[in-house]
Amino acid sequence: MRRRVAASAEPSPSHYALASIEQRMGDRLFLCTQNVDNLHEQAGSKQVVHIHGELFKSRCDTCRRLPFEDKDFYESPRQLPRCECGGGIRPNICWFGEMPFELDRIFGALDECTVFMAIGTSGVVEPAASFVTHVQRRARTIYVAQEKQANRFAFSECRLGMAGEVLAQLFQDA
Repeated sequence: MRRRVAASAEPSPSHYALASIEQRMGDRLFLCTQNVDNLHEQAGSKQVVHIHGELFKSRCDTCRRLPFEDKDFYESPRQLPRCECGGGIRPNICWFGEMPFELDRIFGALDECTVFMAIGTSGVVEPAASFVTHVQRRARTIYVAQEKQANRFAFSECRLGMAGEVLAQLFQDA
């Protein structure tokens, strides 16, 4: 069901703005998303870190087989494929209570960043909600979204508005 819903979604202007920023900034931009869809990639972003995984990939729940592309819709548990090892195949996403992906890489980027931005997040889902406190003493911190988030007081700047428009304005000189 989640794949079917996500498959019909289209990138927003903010996804396209971030892809444009990545194109101009290259490796200086570290783009990490809590979303499990592929809208950043559809908009043209090439280097996206999915902290909660990727819905259109699957993995074995038993062995160390690498995640693989999987856009199939499975309507019943009987349709779920099995791995060569006999394990079950599941979406390559992090369910609540499971360890998020690529935390070492993310914290490495946080340790190096000079500008940290949270875009369109509620500010309550951990560990991402605490990233701003990890960098706030040494980096410019900016929150961008239409509504105020729960942890907005940890940010040095709060830019309310349509994320695509705000991002274009913030990065016009990047």
